[in-house]
Amino acid sequence: MTSDATSRPSRLAEPPLTQPFEGASFPAAIRRFLQNYATFRGRGSRSEFWWPTLVILLFPYAVMAINGLVTGEWRLIDTRVVQDVPEAVVVLFSLVTLLPLLAVTWRRLHDTNRTGAWFFLVFLPIIGWIALAILLAMKGVPGANRFDVAR
Repeated sequence: MTSDATSRPSRLAEPPLTQPFEGASFPAAIRRFLQNYATFRGRGSRSEFWWPTLVILLFPYAVMAINGLVTGEWRLIDTRVVQDVPEAVVVLFSLVTLLPLLAVTWRRLHDTNRTGAWFFLVFLPIIGWIALAILLAMKGVPGANRFDVAR
């Protein structure tokens, strides 16, 4: 069995962590999310934002499914009052991923040439959430912009 090195993307082809990595694969997006844990400077691509966001949104349901399979107790995870291990796991995961999620949101807004302060739209119920989701889904500005970190 022969391996063709040209068929696999090279990690060396990845841009620096401060630059957006358009079309990042799931593993690359998660790795960059974790490596940029608390970095609010620079830019982040759509895939660098949406892959980790998907994991964060689906995590409570995965815990719920595992809990249901193990204990036979099928119920939604309620994190308002932590009463057992599945709820504690979800709360801990939420706390651990809060800062990097804020940071990648900030960098994603930078990639659209907007200041990270646009994140505060989240405090406007419904309309702000929709507006922020639209901003985060927009294509990034090609080439350099004012949020590029000097090398």
